[in-house]
Amino acid sequence: MHNPYIDEDLQAIAEHARRFATQQVAPGFLERDRTRVLDRGLMRAMGELGFIAPELPEAVGGQGMGCLAAGVIHEQIARADLSISYINLLASLNGQILSEHGQPSVARPWLERLTRGEALLAIALTEPRGGSDAANLRLRVERVGDSYVVNGEKTSISAADQADAAVVFGRTGGVESGAHGVTALLVPMDAPGVTRSRFDCHGQRAIGRGSLFFENVRVPLDHRLGEENQGFVQVMQ
Repeated sequence: MHNPYIDEDLQAIAEHARRFATQQVAPGFLERDRTRVLDRGLMRAMGELGFIAPELPEAVGGQGMGCLAAGVIHEQIARADLSISYINLLASLNGQILSEHGQPSVARPWLERLTRGEALLAIALTEPRGGSDAANLRLRVERVGDSYVVNGEKTSISAADQADAAVVFGRTGGVESGAHGVTALLVPMDAPGVTRSRFDCHGQRAIGRGSLFFENVRVPLDHRLGEENQGFVQVMQ
């Protein structure tokens, strides 16, 4: 069926991604599902081909292709392995957040690693009590000196135990402020005080989902994404 939104250039990109998915992604699906580990070599190969967050500006490692290009690539990778396609999905979501709302000195190195397939970023919004309802987040973020201190739990987070960093949404304002009291931070997953668990997710075991626990985790002020108390509103526009 003809798709009026897909021109010849996008068709060529989709065909390139389809061949890669068929030849390189699909054959390893069962092994990755068995070991429950993403293939970082495969992720780097995707980065070398420009398949990861191609919609980002060239200045930060993207291809400047637009969101439709990212979409057709994601679709073809997902046909071969849903878990591997999360590399594309998470990179596009987090890449846009970092490029638009991050401090350049912090965001740019992560974006370059992200688009090269050298880093995997999770997005941590969902919590045990309120799901993904930003108005009811309970994870606390408090400003202490030159850092933010993070305490609380996130759950049902894709790539929780494999991500190198996560975009974490937490409450800096009062509960009554709802979504307008939420701040977003980029938190490296090797920061002291971060622990992780994993669920067994049928059909997407290689990417997995799990919980993130934060106990007095210190995050530099320049790792904030957007303005304080406005992180969710700005980042999710």
